[in-house]
Amino acid sequence: MSKRNSVVLIVVSVLLVAFLVSCGKSSQPQEINLMTWGGDFVPREIINEFEAETGIKVNYKEMQSNEDMQSVLEANPGQYDLAVVTDYMVDILRQNGILEKFDKSKMPNFKNINPVYQNNYYDETNEYSIPYAVSTSFLLVNPGAIEELGAKPITGYKDMWQEELKDNIVVIDWSVEIIGLVLKSLGYEYNETDPKKVQEAKEKLFELKDHIMRFETNTPEDSLISGEAVVGFMYSNQAVKGQAEDERLQPVFPEEGMPIYIDSFVMSKDAPNKDGSYQLLNFLMDPEISARISELTKFTNANKEAEKYLSDEFKNNIMLNIPDEIIENTSFYIDVADVLEEYEHIYSEFKMQ
Repeated sequence: MSKRNSVVLIVVSVLLVAFLVSCGKSSQPQEINLMTWGGDFVPREIINEFEAETGIKVNYKEMQSNEDMQSVLEANPGQYDLAVVTDYMVDILRQNGILEKFDKSKMPNFKNINPVYQNNYYDETNEYSIPYAVSTSFLLVNPGAIEELGAKPITGYKDMWQEELKDNIVVIDWSVEIIGLVLKSLGYEYNETDPKKVQEAKEKLFELKDHIMRFETNTPEDSLISGEAVVGFMYSNQAVKGQAEDERLQPVFPEEGMPIYIDSFVMSKDAPNKDGSYQLLNFLMDPEISARISELTKFTNANKEAEKYLSDEFKNNIMLNIPDEIIENTSFYIDVADVLEEYEHIYSEFKMQ
């Protein structure tokens, strides 16, 4: 065999091997690694439909906190494609250079996202996040049971310190929210850094300890449904589920104000399957799909085109479609990173006392 023919044979062999490897890769099912909250936050039945339609498998990792998701993304940004994090964490990840800027041309359905939930403090240029679920935190109460205990009606956070409510309150288990609740009861703002105000809040927080019968982030409403508690501080979707189980339970929008959260999709800068991720995001922003997600999760919908597909029951629920005058009394947790370490220290001491 001539030298020329040998070279040709080698080149053909290399190309053939490359072709076979390429074919082998393309025959493998595509996958997307998604990280977010548990409790069917992105409903499994919706994910199943996407997988059936596209052949792309979605690996869903449930996490306990925004900080846990931050740790994973920063330690290995190529491990996950997408995450759904709360607004303040979008801000942290963006500033830390972890996130990919979204290419909206690959998501035609992005036009359906309500502008009122865009261009907020955590993503002012509207490049790094896609609003998914909007929620608030407020009080769910059992008015009859409160009256039986001899306590006065609940109108705000300040009423949680009533002596009669000892061992009758369930709360979300997060330092920033609980200390924020105390700060609001004192007339201060969330995430206060003034040492005197923080110390005042700490002292008042410790006075609440005997009133709390459970710290529970995932299903605090269960404690009210069972009758173990008569007051609960929880997320709006949890309150909706609680009232659906027991119509005696009623929402109280604290007169001091309440927090609002926008949980948003973000994409890792080193996401291994960006094209597949864009397909999933576009699928989830379809108005009919988005409406079904809201009906399943009981979160306020961020998709303006989805409203026509929502049930009257959903649209008429004051906990899901909160009146404007109440929404005006909501605020974001801003600069969480600046207070988290100190608040966590106080909160740990509080829970151990």
